[in-house]
Amino acid sequence: MMTIGTIDGFCEELLKDDCPEARLEPEGLAEDFSRYFEVRLRLSVDDIAVLLENAGIGVVSGARLAKGLRGVHYIQPDERYAIHYLESQWEGSKVHTVLHETYEIIHEQVWYRRFGSPLNSRVCPEADRFAAAVMMPPDTFEAYALASGLDVLALQRVFRCAYYAVTRRLGEVMHRQPLMAVLYERRGDKSEEWTELADPGEFRATAVVRTPGFEDESSLLLCGTRGHTPLPFRRPSPGSLAERVIHEGQAGYAESEPGNYESSKDGLAVVAKPVVWQGKLAKVALVAVPCEDRTVLQRQELPVRRHPVTREVQNSFDGKN
Repeated sequence: MMTIGTIDGFCEELLKDDCPEARLEPEGLAEDFSRYFEVRLRLSVDDIAVLLENAGIGVVSGARLAKGLRGVHYIQPDERYAIHYLESQWEGSKVHTVLHETYEIIHEQVWYRRFGSPLNSRVCPEADRFAAAVMMPPDTFEAYALASGLDVLALQRVFRCAYYAVTRRLGEVMHRQPLMAVLYERRGDKSEEWTELADPGEFRATAVVRTPGFEDESSLLLCGTRGHTPLPFRRPSPGSLAERVIHEGQAGYAESEPGNYESSKDGLAVVAKPVVWQGKLAKVALVAVPCEDRTVLQRQELPVRRHPVTREVQNSFDGKN
């Protein structure tokens, strides 16, 4: 007999579907999971640990894990699970890790009960999407994203999620708003080894997303003088707004207007903001929208200095002034 409010009960509900494996799609499963367990926003790791332990998952605790591991789960001798998360993570990452492991457990249980054998493939990308969807429900996230002006830094504070997860979530949720979002992160795990003056060559794009309707990918603000649209693992292009923010250490806002340079179509409005750790530049979050949607970005707190891309500004980007 099914017990309401347990992981077993939740899995049995999924198995009632004619195609239960389809119910494991991360976005839909996150909605089902949040409704079934009445998950609220801004859970602490202690909150999610209590929820899962009461649901019969077993033990949820922090631990020192092998290098490179953020979390693990396994079956204990009493046939209940244990979830361990890397204790040294910050709070939001701990919650994300526990939810990641929870997805893998649900996936394992449904698959085993459905087919009678363990799943051989890894489901880490799906588990990450599930964790992000639980922490940032689509309707709530969209409302906050629009109210904040697509401000990645503000959304990170509201939802207590990693900047990377917030950037990716913009691409997953904001289908009605044409945009491109890029997160550049400084390489190296030890911030104490960074110099106070950051070099653009130290940064790489770790998240690059775009939504339907965003077409102007050749803008100087995004591509700089290199002429390539931002791609994962690439450094900011010379002359781009992201590079300028890294050099100056201050937020920048710029607009490209039709006719100012050959590659412009309808023009873009772009904002790039720095993230500082211990007095050193660690990340740059960039969001671009068509110029006709500039009022969306202008809902956030923009830098006082704005840089419209006129011919003079383009020349300064190119080092001609």
